[in-house]
Amino acid sequence: MASTMAARNAIKRFPLNQCTKPRLFSSRATAPAASSILLDHDSSRKQTWTAALLTAMAVTSSAFAADKALAEAEAEENTDEDSTTILNWSGTHSVELAPGNYHEPETMDELAQLVSKAYREGQHIRPVGSALSPNGLSFDSRGMVCLSNLDKIIDINKEKMTVTVEAGARVSQVLDALRPHGLTLPNLASIAEQQIGGFVSVGAHGTGAAVPPCDEFVEALTIVTPSQHGVVKMTEESHGPLFRLARLGLGGLGILSEVTLKVIPAHRLVEQTIVLTRSEAKEKLSTLLKRHKHVRYMWIPYEDAVVVVTNDPENELPLMGAGTEVDDGKGGKKKIVTVEDLQPEYTRDEQLAPLRGLLRKLLQNKPDTSMDEETINGMGFGDLRDVILASGNMLDPDHIKRCNKAESEFWAKAQGIDIAPSDQKLQFDCGGQQWVYEVCLPVGTYGLPNSNSMGFVEELLKEIEASGIAAPSPIEQRWSGASRSPLSPASVGPREHESYDSQNALFSWVGVIMYLPSEDFDPSGFRREFITQSFKDGYCKMVRKVGEKYGLMCHWAKLEVSEDPSDACVNVAESVRARFGPEVVGAFNAARDLYDPKRVLSCSLLDQVFGSSSSDKKQ
Repeated sequence: MASTMAARNAIKRFPLNQCTKPRLFSSRATAPAASSILLDHDSSRKQTWTAALLTAMAVTSSAFAADKALAEAEAEENTDEDSTTILNWSGTHSVELAPGNYHEPETMDELAQLVSKAYREGQHIRPVGSALSPNGLSFDSRGMVCLSNLDKIIDINKEKMTVTVEAGARVSQVLDALRPHGLTLPNLASIAEQQIGGFVSVGAHGTGAAVPPCDEFVEALTIVTPSQHGVVKMTEESHGPLFRLARLGLGGLGILSEVTLKVIPAHRLVEQTIVLTRSEAKEKLSTLLKRHKHVRYMWIPYEDAVVVVTNDPENELPLMGAGTEVDDGKGGKKKIVTVEDLQPEYTRDEQLAPLRGLLRKLLQNKPDTSMDEETINGMGFGDLRDVILASGNMLDPDHIKRCNKAESEFWAKAQGIDIAPSDQKLQFDCGGQQWVYEVCLPVGTYGLPNSNSMGFVEELLKEIEASGIAAPSPIEQRWSGASRSPLSPASVGPREHESYDSQNALFSWVGVIMYLPSEDFDPSGFRREFITQSFKDGYCKMVRKVGEKYGLMCHWAKLEVSEDPSDACVNVAESVRARFGPEVVGAFNAARDLYDPKRVLSCSLLDQVFGSSSSDKKQ
């Protein structure tokens, strides 16, 4: 059985494996420490790179059947006497629930009964999706419910251009269901394994100066409320402001059970990757945002290099963009992508040479390593970066500078053009386990961006490089339009009447990271602890300080708060309340009084920001 388990873990490295629920461990089997979590969506970085992989490739279908049968038997063995431990995907938060406090209903009726009982008894029932949020936003040890079994695609309406799904359906499932109909979602976040309920509830976003965050695609929703109102169906027409609060409601107004989303025709995107200097990236930003549908910047600390990734529909290529110019048959010109355009200037081996060379150099002083040439040459970009970082002191600025330099050299040779369906191009490799802190700031309008996009990042890089923070690449920067959801970080705030500025408001999202070593490189977990402390006490604090004058708001799924006076996050909850203002905070609490009067859907973060009871409202 040990070999079967090793093989299963190795196979999880490949994207064909799809996770439908958070990582669970019953009390009958010891849950791994946070430092040794193997996560389904990025576990290709998490174990040794040789024997397990070879074993995995030799595993027969009978081994998988045996493994599945064992898992099912273990699940049947579990009784109400078992506790449950849930781990988030980035390995940064976990929660343990007492026996009987974790639920996975199999029908909508069962969900309604659970919520009704929770209301009567005052029992917590916090909704959790795929446990993707780096801050564990959906976690609460008092009680949780996961909708992973409620994942049906209910209706695809090509006339209305909508799709209706149960909230437990993953984004990838929805995309798969839409594909045969020639449809897709308007935008995606970086990965597609979120459950739809969490996808909209936390304000997920992609990139595109004229594309709003994903909550704006919600046409209708159903919430199951722990209140006298029970099951509530909402649209903009029927509920107005309450609908806009509920669609990005952080799981605090009801358990989102059904969602209707806008869809658009499926299309292919032409992706161009170029590397600019910092001054070029600043100079060209306004033009790039207007020229391209999707734009993403990746700043490399300690290097004068900015990786710029643009995506445009194949049939709407800008004349000044990628591709070959041809006659459009109407007396004008247009751009197309030819086979020659898609040919890279450098081979894959040439592109990866800087990273492989640095890894070999780092391993020279590690004679006990089992990483041979075949293994190194079999790694892709993300794998190489993760192992390179973990092979040295991840808090040593000099080590990080070497890593960032090699990455910069890789991107210089990886420039070029590619083309693929939009649902492939709008997803990208986020790397291994990591701490993430992402903030959103207003940067003018689509027609007239202001200087804040570049001003904030320039100041942040200056502080990083002056203080010597071990900041790995990239600092990622994306842009979006505004959301009318009051709690969106990209909200323009409460307004009586729409104006040009509010309808065309532009926001920039900037994310910083620190990677965490896998158990192979950190069996004791001490390195993870030091990196975590450095990230929270140093890096995140610096981002907030630099961003004070820019009106920052952290992404809800990456917001860390604390009531501990010694914690760097101690004043964050207060700053969040100030960012949204008493009108929005008061409206959300009024909605909570209506749909969750006993606060059984709440969690520590919501309690600290908005108050834990109707008599303890934060204004």
